[in-house]
Amino acid sequence: MEMNKKSPVFIGLGKTLFSSSVCVFDPEISAFPKTYLLERYSRKKADGNWPDLILSKLQQELSGREQRICENRDVIKPSEFEEKLNKVIPFYDYLTKKELDKFSVKFNKNIDFLSHHYCHAQVAKYMSPFKKAAILIIDGAGSKGSDFQSEHLDFPLVGSEHSELHEECSLYLLEDGKLTPVWKKWQEFKQSSKFPKHFYSEGLGTCYEKVAEFIFASKRASGKVMGLAPFGKSFNFSSTDELLSSLDWTRAYTGKSKSDWEADSEMEYFQNLAASVQELFEKIFIELVTEIKDSLDGVENLIIAGGCALNCTNNMKLISSEHFSEIYVPPFPGDESIGLGCALHSYFLDNKWSAFDHLDQHGYFGEDLTYTSSDIEEVFSGYDFIKPDCILDYSAELISDSKIIGWFQGSSESGPRALGNRSILSRMDIDGRKDYLNESVKFRESFRPYGSSVTYEKCFDYFDIPENFNNPYMSFAVRVKDKFRELFKEATHIDGTSRMQSVRKGQNEKFYQLISKVGEKTGVYGVLNTSLNTMGEPIVETIEDLRNFLNTSNVDGVVIENYFIKKKQLT
Repeated sequence: MEMNKKSPVFIGLGKTLFSSSVCVFDPEISAFPKTYLLERYSRKKADGNWPDLILSKLQQELSGREQRICENRDVIKPSEFEEKLNKVIPFYDYLTKKELDKFSVKFNKNIDFLSHHYCHAQVAKYMSPFKKAAILIIDGAGSKGSDFQSEHLDFPLVGSEHSELHEECSLYLLEDGKLTPVWKKWQEFKQSSKFPKHFYSEGLGTCYEKVAEFIFASKRASGKVMGLAPFGKSFNFSSTDELLSSLDWTRAYTGKSKSDWEADSEMEYFQNLAASVQELFEKIFIELVTEIKDSLDGVENLIIAGGCALNCTNNMKLISSEHFSEIYVPPFPGDESIGLGCALHSYFLDNKWSAFDHLDQHGYFGEDLTYTSSDIEEVFSGYDFIKPDCILDYSAELISDSKIIGWFQGSSESGPRALGNRSILSRMDIDGRKDYLNESVKFRESFRPYGSSVTYEKCFDYFDIPENFNNPYMSFAVRVKDKFRELFKEATHIDGTSRMQSVRKGQNEKFYQLISKVGEKTGVYGVLNTSLNTMGEPIVETIEDLRNFLNTSNVDGVVIENYFIKKKQLT
C-alpha cells in the first residue's frame, strides 16, 4: 500500500514503572492502533524500563512520517525519570547514538506530556460501547498535582493544596465523545513510623498493592491476593488506615520461590489478610459507585479503568448491586494501555469519535504477526508436526481427548489475560487438571484458579448472569450454576465462580469455531483457558517465544496457524 507521507502517525509512549509500552496509531494503515508492550520483547515480565527496544524496532516503519508524540509515566513525569537516569548512566548520549533522541523531551520539545488518569480515560473513551457513560479511573497512584499543566483537561481540578499529592481516583463524564472531568480524589504517601522502609497512603489501590507486597513480596501480585481471598476469614477492618496500621512486616513473606511461599508458617494469616483486603476493597468500592450514581443524574452506564478494574470478583459484585444498567471494563485497564491512551489523545484532536459496539470489539492490539509454512517449519525444525486438512477439527479432537495444547494465532492480546490468541487450552472436567497445570505446565501456586472461555450463546445456560451480559475480556468472575459445577470443576474457584470469557463469533471467529467444535464433541461449549506462558514469564509474543515455551512447559503440543507441533519426548 502506498503511504501518504504527509499524513501524521500518532505515537504514544507509556514510560511507566511497570509495563512500559509504545503505541502506534496509523489510520493510513489500520483502523486499529497497535500496542507494543516492552515485556513481550525483552521477556521480562511487567518490564518498566525505557522502551528503547521497541522504538529501535519501529524506526524504519516510522521513518519519514510526521509524528505526533505524547507521553506519560505514572507518579513522576517522564522527563524527571530521564534526568534521574542520566545521572546514573550516560542515558542522553545513548539516545543520541541510537537515534532515539526524538523520543525524549530533552531533545524534542514537541512531545506532549499527559496526566496519568487522563490517559486511562482516553482508553476508556475509545473502547466505550456507550455514547454516554461515567468513567471511573482508580489505580495504585497517578500523576502528582504539581505535574499538571494549564492546558490539561483535568487542570481545573488541581488546587495548590494538591501539589505534592497524587491521583487516587478520577471521575469523568463521557457524552458523545466529549470527556468532562467531574472530580478527582487525592492521596498522600507517608512514611510508616513503625516500619520506615514502607510508605502508606489512603488510596484503595495502594492499600491492595501493599498487601500484595506483604503476602507475595511483590506489588504486582494483586491478582494473586484476589485468588487467595476466598480461602481466608476477614478481620473486618473498617478503613485502609486500620488495615495498613495492623501490618507487622516481620511476618511478611521474604522467600524467593513457589515452594518457599507454600511452606511459609504464616499461611493462615496470609489467607485471612487477603480476605480482609478484598472485603474492604469491595466495601469502599461500592460506596464509591453509589456516590457516582447519586451525583450524575441520567447516567446509566459505568466504565471502570486503571489497575483496580482488574479485580473481577469486585466487578461482578458491582453488577449485582444494580446501580448501573451496564458496567464495562476495557481489555487492558492497567498501565499496559498508557501508551495507547497517549496516542489516542492526539488521534481524537483530528478524528471523530464513535461508540465501539460490543459486537465489533476485540482485545488483540498486539503486533500483526503471520507466519508462512516455511517460517514455521524452519523454527520448529527437528520437531514432529502435523498439518491436518482442518486445524480446527484436529485441535478440537485433541482437546476432547483430554490433551493440553498451546494456541497461537494472529495478533496478541494487549492486556494481561488470554483471550484466545495466546492461550493454553484444555477440557474443564478432567479430574486433577487444575493441579497438573499448576504443577507441571504453569509452575505456579496450587491455590490459583483458571478461567474459562465459552461461546456467548451458551454463557446464559452455564452461569448466573443477567440478560445481555457481556464478558469478552474476563473482567467479571461469575457464578457457575450448580448443575454445571462438575463439568466446569477445573475452571471453577473455591467460591463457586469462574473468570469466564464470553466469545462471540465476530470478535474472534477462529476461537469461536474451535470452542463450538469442542462443544459438538463433548457437549460442553467451553474450554479451560489460561495465558500462553509459565509463571514469571510474559505472554508469548513471537514464534520463537512459542518454541521456547514448548521446550519448557509440559503441554502436549502447540497450534500455530494450521500446524500442530508436538512436544519433544525425552529419551
